[in-house]
Amino acid sequence: MIRFILLAFNVAAVTFLIYTIFEVVRKPLAKQKKAVIITAGIILLIVPFAFFIRIIPPNLLYFLLYPVAVSFFVYLIWVEKR
Repeated sequence: MIRFILLAFNVAAVTFLIYTIFEVVRKPLAKQKKAVIITAGIILLIVPFAFFIRIIPPNLLYFLLYPVAVSFFVYLIWVEKR
């Protein structure tokens, strides 16, 4: 059950990250801001795949830090939209 919840969360996070990366690419932003947002989004996209391929071991640190990192990414996008 926990594995299914984790998988569902990762699917939702990856879908959202891909959507926001495409949205940022289309937006007229400064190159530095756009580069930071796209780089952070790509790193956050790689992490769940590394978890399922077992490059990153499943531990408590992943479960605590990944949602916080996604939240900071969402905040970064929200600040740029204003």
